[in-house]
Amino acid sequence: MANAAQNHDEQTAKWAEALAALNGAEFIEYLRGCRWFGGKAQTLRGVQIMESLSVRDAGRMILLQADYDGASSEAYLLPMRLAEEDAGLVDALEDGHFRAALLEIIVGEQRLCCGSGELVGICGEVFKTQLKEMTQPLPSQVLKVEQSNSSILYDERFFLKLYRWPELGVNPDVELLRFLSGEGRFGNVPGYCGVIEYRAPGAEPRVLGLLVTNVPNECTAWTSTLHSLAHKHEADEIMGGSDLERVRLLGVRTAQMHLALAAETEDADFVPEAFTAAYRVALCRSMAEGIRNMMQLLEQKAHALPDGIRDEVVDLLRREPEILQRYSRLMDGQVNAMRIRIHGDYHLGQVLDTGDDFIIIDFEGEPARPLNERRIKHSPLRDVAGMLRSFDYAAHTAMAQRTSRLEEWTEGVSREFLNAYLTTAEGASFLPGNGEELRMLLEVCLLEKAVYEVCYELNNRPDWAAIPLRGILRILERSGAQ
Repeated sequence: MANAAQNHDEQTAKWAEALAALNGAEFIEYLRGCRWFGGKAQTLRGVQIMESLSVRDAGRMILLQADYDGASSEAYLLPMRLAEEDAGLVDALEDGHFRAALLEIIVGEQRLCCGSGELVGICGEVFKTQLKEMTQPLPSQVLKVEQSNSSILYDERFFLKLYRWPELGVNPDVELLRFLSGEGRFGNVPGYCGVIEYRAPGAEPRVLGLLVTNVPNECTAWTSTLHSLAHKHEADEIMGGSDLERVRLLGVRTAQMHLALAAETEDADFVPEAFTAAYRVALCRSMAEGIRNMMQLLEQKAHALPDGIRDEVVDLLRREPEILQRYSRLMDGQVNAMRIRIHGDYHLGQVLDTGDDFIIIDFEGEPARPLNERRIKHSPLRDVAGMLRSFDYAAHTAMAQRTSRLEEWTEGVSREFLNAYLTTAEGASFLPGNGEELRMLLEVCLLEKAVYEVCYELNNRPDWAAIPLRGILRILERSGAQ
């Protein structure tokens, strides 16, 4: 008994020493280099531990608060365990015992008291049925991919996403996936299996992890699109028939997703809503703020951009009133369409290519937007605009040496995708019945998305800023010529 108490005291002391080092310069530098760290554009003042959550004896889930100068603090999740050779910390996800403990929290619907609250496992009803045929523990591995979250694969059958940026409140990724995969609403998403939440008194829960069925796939649609383009050499190969069939299928699946999200339901969070005057005012204000942010960033960072786009930056800076005028058309009359829940960050990288079909994933929404904004109902043309912008990115990435074909390819696949989408969704309550109104709304969504992209690229990948910047100018030129 005395030995057990002594070991406990030693472990506690080691953890205290290791956690104290998390505010040191070496850890700060490590944090800034992580793919999932979202504060790269901010001045990081320091970090502090919010909670140290024990996962049995396997390790801990550290909730870390990053504090910035002139910006709001953010919470990050670090799965950690003590290194065997010293009192330092290492990534707990590399340890099979820790990975098994995470799954067991969901499987056993455990409630682990830790910190000032508790870790809570929630198991989906379909997953409970599957558990009867499973032998525990399941073999597992960490997926070595560059992404904003961390992923664990269990027995090639289940996929656990750990949110590195866990926010307070309802997680739209969990909410939308549970809705779409339930009751056979939409089969082209992973099946919902369960979640791990952290709950503390007086606060909304934080979802730390989401378990879904694993979808065997060849790659993302982004990767398969780039691969297809890279192997086309002759001019007449750029718009191949088989590729267009795949683009049409993606348009169909996108429309089917939106039809499922617009289906009749008693869940107030998914009941379609009208484009009220209040919503349109708020939307125009949000868009105008996005324009101001973009213009400020362009003025601040123009000197660091490649010489080849300086003239276009100057051109865009003087066209702020023109962009605002495009947005103002939302206020000129009613929008005769309903608003629904949408994917919110829809692009080729959010679609798995299974070889003969597509599976849509990652319903978190745009990470730079607050959680409550990502749950607002919008026109699904926002998702359509996101995919059309993604085609533009793919063209520039794959065909940098064939600039004469960029616009031709982008316009061709965009047209096929949009036609397939509109045909499948024809008559849906979320589409304006008037063609001119539909074109106006889609153009507004395209401009809003490209403005968001310019801000993102200026803060994270300045060399990529030319892609959305030129996209905005093309939209203005095209609509101005009509």
